Amino acid sequence: MTTTLLQRILLHTPRRQPNLQARNAFSLRAYTGSVSPILRLTRLNRPNARQFFTSSQFGQRHFVQPPRRNGFLDSIPEDTVFWSIIGLNGLVFGMWFMATSKYKQERDASAYKWMNENFTNSWRNLSSGRVWTLLSSAFSHENLGHIFFNGFTFFFMARPVLSMLGSKAFLALYLGGGIAANLAAMSWNNVIKGRDVPSHGASAAVYSVISFLACVAPTTTFQLYGIIPVPAWLVVAGIFSYDTYSALYDKRRGTDTAGHVAGLLAGAGYFLGKRFRLF
Repeated sequence: MTTTLLQRILLHTPRRQPNLQARNAFSLRAYTGSVSPILRLTRLNRPNARQFFTSSQFGQRHFVQPPRRNGFLDSIPEDTVFWSIIGLNGLVFGMWFMATSKYKQERDASAYKWMNENFTNSWRNLSSGRVWTLLSSAFSHENLGHIFFNGFTFFFMARPVLSMLGSKAFLALYLGGGIAANLAAMSWNNVIKGRDVPSHGASAAVYSVISFLACVAPTTTFQLYGIIPVPAWLVVAGIFSYDTYSALYDKRRGTDTAGHVAGLLAGAGYFLGKRFRLF
C-alpha cells in the first residue's frame, strides 16, 4: 500500500509545558504532495485510559469505557507494544532489502520469491495454506518511502490511541484492522476486479488507528495551511471518498486503495463496538 494523504500526518507535543493541561496537549500536522499543504490540529486534555471522549472543549459528551480486564496482553507495557510494532516493520524491511540485493547482485531470486510467498497478501498465498500472510503482510514494506511514511504516521498517531485503549485493545484494533483490510482487499481484487494482485504494507492497520482517533474526536479542528479550519471527520471522510473513488475506477493501480478503505471502516467499526460496549 503506497503513500496517501493521511500517511503523512505528524503528531507532536508542544515544547512549552507550563501546566498539567499543557503537558497533555498535542498537535497534528500533515504534509502531502509537492505543494506541502499543512494541516494542524490542537486538542487539550488527553483522556485517561478508562475514558473515550470527543472532547469536552467542543461541547461533546464523554462516555466511559468498561473497566479493563487484567490479562497477559494488558500487562505488556504500552511502550513495548509501540516499539515492537516499529521494530517488526523494520526487521521485515531489512529482509526485503537483503532479498532484493541478493537478486540484483547474484541473480538469485530464491530469497525474493520467499518474501513474496510469506510477506504479501494474495489469494494465491492464502489458498496455498500460508494464512499467516494476512498478518505478516501488514508488517511488510519493500521500499524506503513506503516504510518511512507508514512508520512516521504510526509513530505520531499511535501513542494517543494506545494510551486510551491499553495494550490489548490497541493490538485488537491494529492487528484486526490489518487482517480485515487484507481480507477485504483480496476479495475486492479477486471477486470484483477479477485479478489476484499481491499487496503489502502497514497502511490499512495505520488507517484503522487514524479512523478510530477521528471517531473519538470528530469535531477536532485541522487547520489547512495553519489558517483554514477543517474538522477531523471531514478530513477522514475526504480521504475515504478519494480512496473509494480510486478503488472503483482503478485510478491508482499501484496502491491498494480497497485496503485503505477497509482499514478506515475497521477503525470506525471498532470505535462503534467500544462505544456501544459490544466487546
